[in-house]
Amino acid sequence: MNVDYIPQPKTFVYDPMHDTKLDAYLPTKYGVHGKVPALVHFHGGGIVTGSRNDGFFIPFLREELPAKGILVISADYRLLLPSTAEDILQDVHTIFHYVGSHHTKLAHYLSSANLSVDPARIIVSGASGGNYPAKAAATLTSVVPRPLGWLDFYGEGGDWLGDFWVNPYDVTPHMGYYKYDEAKAEELERTKGGGKVISDSPVIFGTDLVARDLDNRFGLFAHWLKNATTLDNLLSSPGLGAKLAQTPRSERLSLIPTDKQHLLLPITPQTCPAYLVHGTVDGMVPVEDSKAIERDMKELGLKVGTDYVDGAAHGLRDPKTRAPVGSMPVIVQGALKWIDELVEVRQ
Repeated sequence: MNVDYIPQPKTFVYDPMHDTKLDAYLPTKYGVHGKVPALVHFHGGGIVTGSRNDGFFIPFLREELPAKGILVISADYRLLLPSTAEDILQDVHTIFHYVGSHHTKLAHYLSSANLSVDPARIIVSGASGGNYPAKAAATLTSVVPRPLGWLDFYGEGGDWLGDFWVNPYDVTPHMGYYKYDEAKAEELERTKGGGKVISDSPVIFGTDLVARDLDNRFGLFAHWLKNATTLDNLLSSPGLGAKLAQTPRSERLSLIPTDKQHLLLPITPQTCPAYLVHGTVDGMVPVEDSKAIERDMKELGLKVGTDYVDGAAHGLRDPKTRAPVGSMPVIVQGALKWIDELVEVRQ
């Protein structure tokens, strides 16, 4: 598709208590009015950094979907440290309630353009760490309106109890675009992220092609992997990672406190259809996370599509050049086809 116009978003605060924002990209397709499908997207950043409109935003979401008559909503959410996984799940509930309500500033804005959200045609999307809130929307029946589908781009959270997340791992060789500062990461962990609630920590690429974010928060992602403490921080359970690493995979779930197990977001019979896109040589979030979701969904007889991209690293990039893989147009068309069939968008 040739995109002649890339829309500029309108920003709304969906949670005044924490000043958490979303960007809305209105449909640009000529003649669209009335109820329209929507895609709610959660940005990447290891659940510790990132923003609704930063350098990691997946371009085709805001470029192609509005041209198809789809409202695109890109949302911030509270980030780990000092916020918790429970806080993130609360944000997911809040934004879906906000998007589905007729009494918000977003709804009034849409009404002024003769538009409204069709609550029966909402897709949730997540990239990398943003797949954690996206998976929450896809799996938790308490999130309403219920999403019609779940689009997962190289997402975290498919297999938290897998070896990748519970054993020490040096991810820095796969972070060539980011300058890791271990001392800063240790300070952020010690001070619980500085103590201030953060929901907007944009990753910005400089002219040197090096990524930078607020207070080097992305360093927490590498620091936790190095020390096998990702689950300690996700589940607010210090010392958990060390115990898990010494336990066979089949027995690890029994070590998770019962009041924390829901935070792993297991696939349930009520999980909506999913489409998973993941590179086969991803060194930051293993493709096994997506394959675990595929396996769990198929075991429950749920609909799941996959696109495992041969030779693609994290972000669907070439591991040598860091540029998007050459098959990106085909990948995008596959995702668009899945979306079209799900929301029955007429071309």
